[in-house]
Amino acid sequence: MKTVNGKVILVTGSGRGFGRAMAYAYAVAGAKVVSVSRTVSELESLEKSIKEKGGEVLTVPTDLTDDNAINALKDKVLDEFGCLDVLVNNAATSPWKRFDEMTARDWDLTIDVNLRAPFILSKAFVGSMRKLGQGSIINVTSKSSEIGFLAEVGYCPSKFGIEGLTQCLAMELQNDNIAVNSLGVGAPEGLRLKPTELTLEEASNMPEEIRSQYADDDSMARAFTDAWSFLALQNAKGVTAQRFGTRQLAEYLRRNGWEAATAMWSRKLTKAVYVPYDFPKSVRYQTPEGGIKELVFKY
Repeated sequence: MKTVNGKVILVTGSGRGFGRAMAYAYAVAGAKVVSVSRTVSELESLEKSIKEKGGEVLTVPTDLTDDNAINALKDKVLDEFGCLDVLVNNAATSPWKRFDEMTARDWDLTIDVNLRAPFILSKAFVGSMRKLGQGSIINVTSKSSEIGFLAEVGYCPSKFGIEGLTQCLAMELQNDNIAVNSLGVGAPEGLRLKPTELTLEEASNMPEEIRSQYADDDSMARAFTDAWSFLALQNAKGVTAQRFGTRQLAEYLRRNGWEAATAMWSRKLTKAVYVPYDFPKSVRYQTPEGGIKELVFKY
């Protein structure tokens, strides 16, 4: 089986949640991981966990809304490793506000982190991939790229946009042998993904009966390293322009293997199909304070 051993893989938003698990899994599998987030303490925590497993990680605190910071990140990665094989655009933010509460500043920050930064990062590193003659870009997405949700008036458009960016870049970079795919977040069967708005300290202070419901780095790595490696090792000759769910891809690979998966999805594009479904009577949504409210629809 092919592995990511020795590959240079950059993961944004790796301080917590899904991005942290991806960075950890890649490092434990032998990749040279570049760990990127704004929160230094969370990056340090991940670095400690990776090094305890004998993995290699370059920690680079970065504000992804700052183009100069992204250029500095590129320079640091290329100075350290000479190239980048895989870019994982995972970082995301949301104010969890309803439309009337949402400000233009909230909108701009959400779009800047969730959609603009993946574009700027791809621009920054595609030259390195071209020199290598191949590369892989993985854009992390979620259910919010498929349907609208309350209090996600900025987040959902950014995730719909990520799917469009994925399709466009896959075509733009086809002749450079660079794969571009999107990947929906997920957790192992029977476990839940830690909410990204929870800091590591807050998550560690949860009661054990609640904390045990959430997947940790090791359980995520056991369940999904194969799937994440499969995407990392793609180029345009293989699987590109596809949208995968993490758990669904992992299950397909377990049942059928890499060769069958490559045959299934290579040389194909993906088209969004919008299907009408019943308007709900009510929906629950998250508030900026982390609580849950319910809205009952009148019409």
